[in-house]
Amino acid sequence: MKLDYQSIVNGSAVHRLKDSWVQFPNARFLEIEFQHTEHKAENASNVTMFIPIMQHMLPAITKVYMTVSETKGHAQCVYDTSLQKLLEHVCLGRQWVSMEATSVKQTHTIEHLVPANSLTRLFCQWKHDNHQLVAQAIRANATSLQYLVIFIFSPTNISSIILDPTNRASIFPNLSILSLSKLCNEELETVPCIPDVVPFPRLTALEMGFTCPFSDDVLLRGNHGTLNELIIRLDYRTMHILSTYQSTLRGPSRLSYLVIVKTDLEISKQYAHTIHTFMSNIIPQLKKLFINGQNILEHLLDLLTHNPVYYKLQRLVMFSCEIPLVQLATLLQKIPTLKRLTCDVTSLGHEASGMGLAPLIRSLHAQLKPLKLHLGEWTIACGRAVSVDITALSIILLASTCPHLKSVYYPVQSEDESLKVFSRVCMLQQSGEFRDLVDSNMYFSLTTISPYSVIRISTSVFKLNLPKLY
Repeated sequence: MKLDYQSIVNGSAVHRLKDSWVQFPNARFLEIEFQHTEHKAENASNVTMFIPIMQHMLPAITKVYMTVSETKGHAQCVYDTSLQKLLEHVCLGRQWVSMEATSVKQTHTIEHLVPANSLTRLFCQWKHDNHQLVAQAIRANATSLQYLVIFIFSPTNISSIILDPTNRASIFPNLSILSLSKLCNEELETVPCIPDVVPFPRLTALEMGFTCPFSDDVLLRGNHGTLNELIIRLDYRTMHILSTYQSTLRGPSRLSYLVIVKTDLEISKQYAHTIHTFMSNIIPQLKKLFINGQNILEHLLDLLTHNPVYYKLQRLVMFSCEIPLVQLATLLQKIPTLKRLTCDVTSLGHEASGMGLAPLIRSLHAQLKPLKLHLGEWTIACGRAVSVDITALSIILLASTCPHLKSVYYPVQSEDESLKVFSRVCMLQQSGEFRDLVDSNMYFSLTTISPYSVIRISTSVFKLNLPKLY
């Protein structure tokens, strides 16, 4: 249930509900929304009168969210005794209560609405005119925060989320998820080293997909045994941290999800050994890997070529990467447990081998067919124009060697493009060159999706039951 505090203050909520006495016995979650509010002393009685109505309406509430919405002008929400009583009665006898602020913009909003160390989740905007307030609100709730998301609109030094004005560090003993998103064009100011402190000892997920502003490993310090998800950009400062701090280079021991947002070519060349060492330490334990850029793909392929088979990786997403079908076959050989794959097959890769088209497909089929491949879904990324023939041949190879393949997702501008791929798959299969490769039980769907959306939007579905096409 969601309540607007403004309606409680001005008495409209009391007026609407006092006669009905409606009860919601199964309601477990309550959200109180604070907006542009001038809370005058004479309104306190309305808040007090609403308390028994609240207790009757929502007898089983176990979790409370406080939402601080964007305000206009300079009005402030005043934290007075009546509001305190309301919160106390709402929380009375609850086993677990959470308070959440979705935006911190207005002066004194957080201090007046929420007592220190009561926020478990905080979403805030870091701007030039409010970053001190935001930092103060973060530090004031350091011991209770479990989920912290900061949208950065100003390049102002962000060290104050950890350090107070006297350079004393705050410890976040319960913080599990830290997400930093940069929404300004400028690079952030460099954060000096913060030594001898472990601010995030229980972090399980860290998202920082932009140029790292920190000079040392302060974000990764002390959480190698808990960190499970990591989103990073391998820039110069990150590479310096990996090269300097050996524990960071070894990687978190429980990491299962890694996203490498981007790595510049010069960095990839200069720190090739460091990247290779980091990835060789991390990849064997990963279940999900997202990479962006050809240089990272080359490191991955090199690792696959010179290392044993990886049996944990289940999902691999490759954007802005060009992988020939021959190398994709090598990748599948080394990662037989892979269930979901996103990539572009940009060429067949048979030029170097000197093979003709049909012999190449048969050779790759012979390599992959004996393996117990688990691939069930292939999403074609379409980072650049890929010929219909290459896509169709790739579909035939994967469908004939991956018994679990059920879905192929193909991003297109129009249904005509997907029809071309559909028709070409059927034509090649019926031609006779590849007919004997087709498993009698092969059955999968070809689905078109929007190329502009990360979320699949199915515009049409073609069911291919190739054995019936003879």
